[in-house]
Amino acid sequence: MEKRDLVIIGGGPAGRLIVHTINAFGGNMSVTLIKDEEINANRCAIPYGITDKKPLEKFQISNKLITDFGAELVLDRVEQINTGANQVLTESGKIYEYKNLMLATGSRPVIPPIPGVEAENITSVRSIIDLSRLRRLAAKGKRAVVVGGGYIGLEVAVVLRQMGIDVTLVEMMPKILMATTEPEFISTIEDTLAENDLRILTNEKVVEFVHQIDGSVEIKLGNGDALVADFVVLSVGVSPNTELAVQAGINTSRLGICTDEYMCTSAPNIYASGDCVEKKSFITMQPTRGEFGTNAVFMAKVAAQNILGNKVKFPGVLNANATAIYDWSLGSAGLTEQMAKDAGIDVITGYSEIYDKYPMMDNVDIVRTKLVFNGSNLKLIGGSVMRKGSCTAQNVDFISFAIQMGATMENLLNYQYATHPELAAKPSDNCYTFATKQALSKL
Repeated sequence: MEKRDLVIIGGGPAGRLIVHTINAFGGNMSVTLIKDEEINANRCAIPYGITDKKPLEKFQISNKLITDFGAELVLDRVEQINTGANQVLTESGKIYEYKNLMLATGSRPVIPPIPGVEAENITSVRSIIDLSRLRRLAAKGKRAVVVGGGYIGLEVAVVLRQMGIDVTLVEMMPKILMATTEPEFISTIEDTLAENDLRILTNEKVVEFVHQIDGSVEIKLGNGDALVADFVVLSVGVSPNTELAVQAGINTSRLGICTDEYMCTSAPNIYASGDCVEKKSFITMQPTRGEFGTNAVFMAKVAAQNILGNKVKFPGVLNANATAIYDWSLGSAGLTEQMAKDAGIDVITGYSEIYDKYPMMDNVDIVRTKLVFNGSNLKLIGGSVMRKGSCTAQNVDFISFAIQMGATMENLLNYQYATHPELAAKPSDNCYTFATKQALSKL
């Protein structure tokens, strides 16, 4: 039996990033990646593939991103990890011995235990199989119910509505987008959805799916009301795939596999990255959620360096995120005001609305920015931006980097920025400095 320098379980963003990093810096290290999903999907793009305007292949991740970077690809399911013998056993009966093992087992959609949930016209939003089913359902359906008011649920709902489908979104929380978005922005998004005849029901939960003879489904709600749809889309979060780790005696929590600051698990020479891992907040250093592809990549970069023998610490996640809803784009990084307060942090917030171009230019719009500062040291700990167009991700990147660098109010008041009539606000205006000034006025 040949011993591999590294065996990776899982072919998502974390698994692929490990392959690429080892290929670039690992010399002649032997790498085997084992995954049970023949073709991986670009999960974030799935909502935008429902329209059938592009071939399904556009939303697939090529296995060449593994094999062209020096790794052996094995399509199989790992059934057991023997930490004492440094071996993994697969469903086909093969045994792979490892020097280092990377767990990148990802997550799976949460399927709520609602009576009637197992049906062909009820689907999650995760895999190529899900996307194929969504395309079939949307092609013939006229009424849809989306369960879950986070980013993915809203993105799916908007795409379906743009296809002419009657859409109702059901969210059990008091507001949509509460996990990522400041309330100042949520109300605008709710108004935009209403203007486009996309119905939102908040503070509601689905209690039963009743399937009808004509193929439709009745969605019974907790308040006694009912909806009727041709199909239902479930987008209520994901659950970490920790079963292999648990079976191997590796420490886990309800949020995932526990790792130290070097991304190493409680078992020697076994690392973990991605959705399967319990994250820690960069700001509070407390366990947190954060099932973003970017987080998976960040963790995998650190894990790869430690596998290579370089002592690199993972600083925690900021959960930088962004989405587009009709003409709006919005996103955030770090803590929202409410998250910070819930963590016991004394906060000072600042808000600004400025033009995204010089005021005399055509198609001028407003950039809305909210910044959250730690009141004890005046450091930036969170920020959110909403604007028209597709530039919000760059705004969020700036906020994320500023938090990582320990930026204070003074830093944001005095940093140097570019300006241009067509590309940015006029020289005296800047969304971050204006929001910081407003926060400073509260001291």
